[in-house]
Amino acid sequence: MKGAFLYVDAGKGHYVPAVALADAMRDIGDEAVVEDLFIVFKAPIVRWVSKHYWRYLLRHPKLEKRINKISNARSAHGILESLKNDPRGFRNFKKWYYKEKPDFIVSTNFMGATLLPALIEKMGVKCPVYDYVADLFDQVKCGIDGKITKVYVPTEIGVKHTIAMGQPESSVVLSPFPLSKKFETMEKVEKAEARKRLNLKDKFTILYNLGGEGIGSPELLYSLVKRGIDAQVVVIGGKSKTTEVEFNLFKKKHPEFSLEMRGFVDNVPLYIMASDMQMGKAGANSLMESLYLKRPFLVSEVLYMARSTPLFFKDHYVGWCEDDTEKKADIIERFYRDEEERKRIEGAMDSLPVVFSSKKLVEMIKVDTEEYRRENGIQ
Repeated sequence: MKGAFLYVDAGKGHYVPAVALADAMRDIGDEAVVEDLFIVFKAPIVRWVSKHYWRYLLRHPKLEKRINKISNARSAHGILESLKNDPRGFRNFKKWYYKEKPDFIVSTNFMGATLLPALIEKMGVKCPVYDYVADLFDQVKCGIDGKITKVYVPTEIGVKHTIAMGQPESSVVLSPFPLSKKFETMEKVEKAEARKRLNLKDKFTILYNLGGEGIGSPELLYSLVKRGIDAQVVVIGGKSKTTEVEFNLFKKKHPEFSLEMRGFVDNVPLYIMASDMQMGKAGANSLMESLYLKRPFLVSEVLYMARSTPLFFKDHYVGWCEDDTEKKADIIERFYRDEEERKRIEGAMDSLPVVFSSKKLVEMIKVDTEEYRRENGIQ
């Protein structure tokens, strides 16, 4: 069987699951292809807008909350409708489809999930189109489409919200979360061993993930110093020029504080294992990877597209969402000093109702594809 996994370059949250599923597909002896949706369509302008629009909003979270609340219902719909009626894009997609001849297509972005079924129907071929909801807890409103074969959502709250937004209940499935291959195949070690391998101090450790855009501030660290919290903060990810200046200033003012600036790293799982908790502007993958390794996550800025994250944490108590600096420091201090708090979160981690497995999701997709083929008389 051959699967095609199409993503949109609007943050790694869409690219990583596409690659993870393709890797799992190949590991069980099947074929897989991963493509950027707008490269398939040869739509460079739409691709550029999609890529830079999201990165701009990441840097301006207050604006993101206002804009995406509106565009969730309107603006993306216009782009999708124009693409559905673009003859050149249709020809490019058709050419790609007959070249690759996939048995199914999975889109890890709502734009592909609603665009592709219409084009498949227009071509007059039988090929199931699946949607993986990369935002975990909420679907984009214009991503609701009755023509999608199945919608895979890795959280119970996401299933409920997707159905409530109008997606036919029969098409919505609670699915495993597709872990990237480096997480599924890694060696698990204890905190002390992970710290030793990374040349870190063996003490309470906070992993501060700045993400690919390097968005963050040491403001919270000043509060930790005032409270006498003897923590080690390890910063990974990109660094904007402003971010780098601010962290260097903190280091100059507080040289005694354990601050490690590691930048981009290719062994993120080991850094998570070395930490007691992780914090940052959590994307879907960063959040779930942390929970997979049983490390709570402090989300420092809740974007509109992740607006149900606080509800998820309220239901399962495996992390926190907080914008205010002093309240974030309160959370960290409580977790740092209160052993009962740590035990409570450890217990919640053990009972988290999420299955982490790319292979299991691929197997689910293959079963659904076989059923689709039987129903449509495909040999």
